[in-house]
Amino acid sequence: MITLTVPESQMVEWVKQLEPPIKRDILRALIPTLDDYEALVTYGSERIRAIAVQRGLDWDTLDERQREQLIDDILHRK
Repeated sequence: MITLTVPESQMVEWVKQLEPPIKRDILRALIPTLDDYEALVTYGSERIRAIAVQRGLDWDTLDERQREQLIDDILHRK
């Protein structure tokens, strides 16, 4: 058996060079709840777009400041 010591920065660079499907496999191995997280992000994206539509807005065309204002309005029920 051979033991190889590789600096973390080099490992990160190697991973960055991998194809996206392989990167996803690595993430799934390191973060077992990645599927749950992705489902939550998808749900949140769908909900914020629906809320924006209810208010006559298009989430995708809002700039960062407008998005922050919408979220602030939602959190403070304006």
